[in-house]
Amino acid sequence: MAKLFVCLICFCIPLLAQAKLYKIVDANGKVTYTDIAPALESKEHQLGRINAVSNPLFNMAKLNLTIPYTGDNGTMIVSGSVNGINMRFIVDTGATLLAIPPSIATQAGLHDLPSQTVTAQTANGAVEVPKVTIKNLSVAKVRASQIEATIQSISTTEPNLGLLGMSFFSAYKMTIDHVKKEIQLEKK
Repeated sequence: MAKLFVCLICFCIPLLAQAKLYKIVDANGKVTYTDIAPALESKEHQLGRINAVSNPLFNMAKLNLTIPYTGDNGTMIVSGSVNGINMRFIVDTGATLLAIPPSIATQAGLHDLPSQTVTAQTANGAVEVPKVTIKNLSVAKVRASQIEATIQSISTTEPNLGLLGMSFFSAYKMTIDHVKKEIQLEKK
């Protein structure tokens, strides 16, 4: 019974927490919110009860990430790196895995990793390609590790162009903003 009472108290205390927030607008129109009472002639901004903090510094798990893209012939191209080697990716949510071109795979040391052969469906039909696990992948400011990828060429005109598939995007809720030309990601 005592454990139940302690658990109930621990659950209720955060619901009872309250704070006053002050909205400060400086001469340039910059808005700042603070819990410290401002100088005289300031107006208090009452928000009511606050049960969640929307400041990303306090809610790192809810931090929304953005990846800028460029439009190229109806495709979305993003910049990134594989094990520190810079490259560009076509965003392809229909692709199960990333596709890393052989020239980048060599520079990034992917050919030295253990791999298995898988069948990849391409526009030209099925092909057998090596599948590896990338240690470090960066796309804009988004970093990921242990991402599965295939080593295969996807373009005859751009040998350093790869595909960014669902093995990267599956951890996120994804929204594409065509006006801002960015992909917005939120952790699932």
